[in-house]
Amino acid sequence: MLKKTENGYELARSGDLGLFLEIICEQYKVYSDFQNKRPNLDQLEPEDIIRLNHNQIDPLYISTLFSAMFLEAYIYDYGARKSSASYIENYIDKLSPQAKWIIVTQLFNEVGIDSSSQAFEGIKKIFGCRNSLAHSKTKEYNGLDSLKDKKPKILKPLECVDLIINVMNELLSVDPDELYASIVIERLNTLKNQYPVSE
Repeated sequence: MLKKTENGYELARSGDLGLFLEIICEQYKVYSDFQNKRPNLDQLEPEDIIRLNHNQIDPLYISTLFSAMFLEAYIYDYGARKSSASYIENYIDKLSPQAKWIIVTQLFNEVGIDSSSQAFEGIKKIFGCRNSLAHSKTKEYNGLDSLKDKKPKILKPLECVDLIINVMNELLSVDPDELYASIVIERLNTLKNQYPVSE
């Protein structure tokens, strides 16, 4: 990650943010291909149909989890670049991801991310989904109808990408010098243009 200095930008930190973002992008592409290239099921072998089903469902789970991981890692990195990793670890890291986004952006800017904004609602939503998946519990079975309401909450890849774009735009509104947010937005908008998905 880059940090702004008096002499321009310098490499400040390294981590898995780029990897998390690329996983989200790859899952978006898989989902886009599934949406746009529907094969004739009569011409497929049973194993191919199963694989096709995975191409429909897996990207939802993977995108949801990695979007939450990306946003949590991002706010940690943002705070560490603005102050130090030890400060973030000692005073901020035990907070919920939602609280981190509010507090860290307020600490280093005149105003922080708006807790009533669409971006913050997206942060709450993605971490609710992540928690639902990560802490999934078995449920009592009372027939097929009982299963409908018990599925964990997940987002489609386009929802994940749009959510990240909204959060990065909100961050740029409070910190216009945040270089990486602009890079993320450009990368995701390019992805959406190259791989259109209809919802």
